Amino acid sequence: MPQYAEIAGSTVRDFCMLERNYLSHFKLVLLLLLLLCSSLLGTRLPPPSESDGSPDASMSGVRLPLATLLYIAALLTIAAAVWEYHTGVKCLLRVRAFLVGTKIHLSLMAVVSVIAAATCIVYLVSGNR
Repeated sequence: MPQYAEIAGSTVRDFCMLERNYLSHFKLVLLLLLLLCSSLLGTRLPPPSESDGSPDASMSGVRLPLATLLYIAALLTIAAAVWEYHTGVKCLLRVRAFLVGTKIHLSLMAVVSVIAAATCIVYLVSGNR
């Protein structure tokens, strides 16, 4: 059964903020999945120069662990998005004055940020070989 919220003050703007944040998380999931596919397939933009004969020699040992980390990061981002959206909707339906970010969402997104930074470092190190 649907629940209705009274339109008072900035309720509509707050619901739009929750939806915008949810879609931003979804966009991050798509980017992480694109990086996952790129890591598994060994593709790059632009393609690396083939000076040593095998273009994928520098990333051969790190592809699967890196793809696994990116998949975990995508799942954590989905969990953080659902968590933030549902807690925000509950707060809005209870007519809470201020929406406060939860520590669970912050810690999940911190883990995703560390995984994204580690991915960048791995790509930079493997590009210098």
